[in-house]
Amino acid sequence: MTGNAFESTVQSFDVGKLFVCVFSGFSIGLASGLLGVGGGEFRIPVLLYLLDLPVLLSITINLLIGLLTVSVSFIMRYWAGPITPNAINIALFMSSGSILGGYIGAHLAGRLNESLLRKFLIVLLIAVGLRMIFDPLVELPPSSVSFPYLMEIAFSMLVGLLIGVVSGLLGVAGGEYRIPVLIYLFGFPVKIAGTVSLLVSIPTILAGFIKHWRIGHLNNYGVAIGLTMGFASVLGSYVGASFVTAASEGLLKMLLGIVLLLATVRMVTKP
Repeated sequence: MTGNAFESTVQSFDVGKLFVCVFSGFSIGLASGLLGVGGGEFRIPVLLYLLDLPVLLSITINLLIGLLTVSVSFIMRYWAGPITPNAINIALFMSSGSILGGYIGAHLAGRLNESLLRKFLIVLLIAVGLRMIFDPLVELPPSSVSFPYLMEIAFSMLVGLLIGVVSGLLGVAGGEYRIPVLIYLFGFPVKIAGTVSLLVSIPTILAGFIKHWRIGHLNNYGVAIGLTMGFASVLGSYVGASFVTAASEGLLKMLLGIVLLLATVRMVTKP
C-alpha cells in the first residue's frame, strides 16, 4: 500500500464499530489474561472483516493492542504468583532469540514456502491442542526433559529464535507455539508457562510495533481503534488474570487446547 493510499484511509467510528471494538477487545483480553496468549490470531479477523481495515493498518493495530494486553496480563499474573528466577532467566534468553527470529522471519517473508510452513504448523497445533484437551481426562505422563544449565540457556535461545521466525513470517506473537514448548519440554506448569510466554511476548511485540510505526503504518483512525479496543482488552486481561489462581491446571489445559484448535482454524481460513 502506498503512503497516499494509506493516508486516505478515513472511516467513521460509529456506534456499531465501537461495540465491536469493546466486545471483541474484552473477550480476547479475557482469554489472554487467563491463558497467557496474546490473542493476535483472533483480533486480525475482527480488524480485517468486521472493521474493514487495510492489512498493514490491521497488523499495526493488532501489535499495539497486543502490547497493551500482554503487558497488563503479565503484571497481573506475576502479582498473583511470582515465577521462579529460573523461569525468568529462560524468558529473558528466549526473548533475545525471539526478537532476532522475528526480524529474520520478517526478512524471509515472501522468500520461503509459507504454504508448506503453515501446513506443518497446522498439523502441529492440532496434535498439541488435542493432547492438551485430553491430558486432564486420561492423565498422560509428563514428557519434560531435564537440561544442564548451559544447554538450557542455549535451547531457550534456539526455541525463541525458531518461534520468532515463525512469528515474523505469519505476523503473530507466537504464544500458541511457545506455551506447549514450555509445558512439554521445559516442564513448567501451565500457569507458569503462560506467565513466561507473556514475558517473552512483550519485547517481541514491541519490536514489531516499533518497526511498523516507524514505517508509517499507523494513522489517527488506527490509533483511535487501537486505543478503544486496547482499553477493553486491558480490562478483559485484568479480569482473566484475576482468575488464574482459582482455575485448575486441568481446566486451563483444556481451554488452551481449544484455543490452539481455534488458532488452527484461523490459519486455515487466513486470506
